[in-house]
Amino acid sequence: MWTLTPQILEIGFAALHSMGVDQFVQEALQSLADEFSGIVNLGEKNNNEVIIIARATGSAEQRSLFIMNQRVGNTLPNASSLYQALHAAEDQWSLSRYPEHHVVSVSIPVTRDEPRSLALGISVSIQAFSQARIEQEVIPKLRHARQNIRRLMHLGDI
Repeated sequence: MWTLTPQILEIGFAALHSMGVDQFVQEALQSLADEFSGIVNLGEKNNNEVIIIARATGSAEQRSLFIMNQRVGNTLPNASSLYQALHAAEDQWSLSRYPEHHVVSVSIPVTRDEPRSLALGISVSIQAFSQARIEQEVIPKLRHARQNIRRLMHLGDI
C-alpha cells in the first residue's frame, strides 16, 4: 500500500513546470476544453508513443457519464491522433474517430524535433462535431491555442 504525500505532489508539479507546463498553459488548455465541451491534451513524443504532459477537461464533459481514463503521465499509442500530429506539417492536422466512445479526436503539431516534439489535441462528441464544424471551428481554435502555448512555453515555430 502507498500514500500520496505533499512532497510527492510538489515533485509532480515541479516536473510539470520543468516541462514548461505552468498555470498559464493549463489555463489555455482549460479555455479550449470549456469552449468545445471536450478533453484537451498536450503531448510530447517518447519513442513510438506520446506522453500526456498536460490535460484539461471541459466542465460539461466532467458531468458526462463517460470520460476516457487518461491522466497526465499516461501514454497514447502511435495510432492516436495526438501521436500522428507529431509528424504533421504546420498546416496539417490528424483525426481519429472512436465511435464506440462517441468521440472524435483532432490534433495539430505544436513543435517538431528539436529540442522537443509536441502536439495539441482535443476530443469532442462525435455527434456534435461534423467534419465541416471541425474544419471551420475546431482547427482554427487549436491553431490559435498553439500560438499561445508556444509563447507561454517559450517555444519557437516549427
